[in-house]
Amino acid sequence: MGSTSTVSQWLSAEHLAAAARREPNARVRCRILAIRHLVAGHRIDETAGLFALGRTQLYDWVRRYNAEGLAGLADRPRSGRPTHLPHEQAAAFLARLHAGPPPEAGLSAYRGEDIRRLLKDEFEAEYSLPGVYRLLHRLKQSNLVPRPKHPDSDPDTQAAFIKKSADPTGGRATRPSRVSRATLVSR
Repeated sequence: MGSTSTVSQWLSAEHLAAAARREPNARVRCRILAIRHLVAGHRIDETAGLFALGRTQLYDWVRRYNAEGLAGLADRPRSGRPTHLPHEQAAAFLARLHAGPPPEAGLSAYRGEDIRRLLKDEFEAEYSLPGVYRLLHRLKQSNLVPRPKHPDSDPDTQAAFIKKSADPTGGRATRPSRVSRATLVSR
C-alpha cells in the first residue's frame, strides 16, 4: 500500500527529536519531525497522513534532507514583490518613527494614517493602511502606543482635579436632602 522511502542517516531519530525541540520555526520543526518519523521506520503514506501532507511534498523534504541534512529543511528564499520601503531605508525610517512627530505637526503620537503619510513624503514609499501595519510588524514594531500626553498639560492641575472629583460633594458643603413624597406616605 504505502511505499517506503530511503532517508539518509545524517542523524538518529533521537537527534532529530532534539533538533525539533530547539527549532523556533514551526514549519521547519514540522519537517524535522516528519523526517524523524520516517527515520523511525514508518512509511511515506503513514507519515504524510499523520502530518496532513501530500506525499510529493514529503518526498521533496526527504530529497532535500538527503542532499543537505537539516539545513535542507530550512525555508528557501521566495520570489515575490519587493517591499516599497527598501531594507537600506528601514533603519532611517525607524529612527524617524522613534523620534516622534515634530511639534509643528500638532500630533502627540503617530497613527497609522500619519505613518502612511510619513512614508510617502519622506521615504517615497506608497503603502496602504493595512500595509503600514504589516510593515510595522515586519520591523518588529507595535502599533500600540501609550496614551499620548499633551505638551501643555499640567500634572498639578490634573492631580487637583482627580482629588476633587473623588470627593462626591465636589468640596461643597452639603445640605440635608429633601424627604421625598414616597417616603412620607410610607411612614
